[in-house]
Amino acid sequence: MKDKKLIKYTSKDFNSIKSDLVDHAKRYYPNSYNDFREGSFGSLMFDSVAYVGDILSFYLDYQVNESFLETSIEYDNIRRHAKRYGYNFYGRPAAYGIATFYILIPAAASGLGPDTNYLLRIKTGTKLTANTGATFMLTEDVDFSSPKNEVVVGRVDDTTGRPTYYAVRATGQVKSGTLFRTNLTIGAFQRFRRELIGPSSVNEIISVYDSEGHRYYQVDYLSQNTVFMETVNKNSTSDGVKSLLKPFIVPRRFTIEQDSTGTYMVFGHGSSAEDSTTINVADPSSVALKLTGRDYITDRAFDPTKLLDTDTLGVAPESTTLTIVYGANDNNDVNVPTNSLTSIKELIYEFPDSSLVNPVQAAFVINSIESTNDQRIIGNTPTPSTDEIRIRSLGGYATQNRAVTREDYESYIYLMPPKFGSVKRASVVNDPSSSNRKLSLYIISEDSNNNLQLSNDTIKSNVKTWLNSSKMLNDSIDIYNPYIINVGFTFYVSVDSTYDKQLVLNNCFNTLSLMFNDKMYIGETLYVANIYKELNKLEGIIDVQNVIFNIKNAANYASSPISLNELLSNDGTHLNTPKNAIIEIKNPNLDIKGIAR
Repeated sequence: MKDKKLIKYTSKDFNSIKSDLVDHAKRYYPNSYNDFREGSFGSLMFDSVAYVGDILSFYLDYQVNESFLETSIEYDNIRRHAKRYGYNFYGRPAAYGIATFYILIPAAASGLGPDTNYLLRIKTGTKLTANTGATFMLTEDVDFSSPKNEVVVGRVDDTTGRPTYYAVRATGQVKSGTLFRTNLTIGAFQRFRRELIGPSSVNEIISVYDSEGHRYYQVDYLSQNTVFMETVNKNSTSDGVKSLLKPFIVPRRFTIEQDSTGTYMVFGHGSSAEDSTTINVADPSSVALKLTGRDYITDRAFDPTKLLDTDTLGVAPESTTLTIVYGANDNNDVNVPTNSLTSIKELIYEFPDSSLVNPVQAAFVINSIESTNDQRIIGNTPTPSTDEIRIRSLGGYATQNRAVTREDYESYIYLMPPKFGSVKRASVVNDPSSSNRKLSLYIISEDSNNNLQLSNDTIKSNVKTWLNSSKMLNDSIDIYNPYIINVGFTFYVSVDSTYDKQLVLNNCFNTLSLMFNDKMYIGETLYVANIYKELNKLEGIIDVQNVIFNIKNAANYASSPISLNELLSNDGTHLNTPKNAIIEIKNPNLDIKGIAR
């Protein structure tokens, strides 16, 4: 029997493959080929085969790694894996805040109070512009006739001293970004149709209608066939509830997919002929937070037993035109400081009865409207890094839409839709002195320069509402701002005399800046040994002699009552951060200094 030719399957790189090919030729073809010189034709063939094998091996390993969340490196692939774990985010999230409006209203004929005929209403959709260039939209009507508004005398008659105008102050919620409208022509029926609707910056789908007037609803998964619509409560006067939530079957629905190429809508595989809305569904026991901008609510805790008796996964559009309205940020800098929202770009308003107002006086009232923001508007953050996506998606999957442990709460916060405000870091601390489950929640956001910034009241309110749908009944949650501790440090190193000292220092700065590029977590300890470790890896470094920390207290840094002595351990090996604080190296180029000895 002829000897069986042995093949090694463990060799995957160029040199190993070539070595195996040469050994194979020497062993099985000693009389046929024996020219193994580097410049021979045989060597060329060995190199060519090893080259192809190396490339194939690389791409095979690469594709296998990209098939798993833990090993993927391409951002779009990591994002797709995260979606399977239930972690979704769309576009660059909007920033939410409160806009304050001031207006002058002529006095009533009696002189007592403003003339109610001129107490206009600023309508939803009014556009405002910050001095940074960012555009904001009003998400709710601002009614100047509300008794909650502040009213003071604005102008008086110099002769009689009687009020001639009253100044009225009212507030309303605004969000960053602009609404866009696009028409999408749909051809013949296609199962699981996937259509590009806009850029990857889209952060909200407001409405989708076809030419026949049918509405399509966004859901988390195509198997989800029920949403909750707001309906008018006829008994609102007696029970004080303005609207009711009722479940509605939505045979026409879609999901959203996003990557670097754009935003896509994905539909089911049913045709309009299969449209059926006669199947009853049971009332679910819980609903999730209302999505701003849409008049319906998606039930994140939907019970699979309440699915429709169909396998179409929704009706796909065919031979029609879809009119799509979506929101997206048109300016990257949408986190703005106080008193920035001072320009009204597009005013939408209405008087109680336009027939009762004098046109000249009405024009004066409209021109008197001013706007500002008393609080910082924040909530927009850069898209999460690959490591952040991995941590949040794995943590979110473990929570299973309920919050029991500290880790559950923290993971569930990161699952909050970015449209309600972005939280950069969150930490939950148990109160050991409390008889019940009293939890202290610390959250922090970022400003437009990716520096830590305290979360505003709007974000805190949304976070609390978001957690209420999944928290334990006996858990009470208090939300606080953590202390931001801005620190810097100076490192002292010994440099090999054969190396350029300045070049070595530059490498040190670059390494440390990259090390602190990702924000630390609330309560996370900063170990000095990690700095020593990174610096000792660099060429030209003989030894790291010392690292000395300092607290940054200049005007552009955060104010904190925590001193360096409270942070620094007795042995000087780490900064022990309190549970209600977070360490930040705000400006690595300025806050990190190095001296070569």
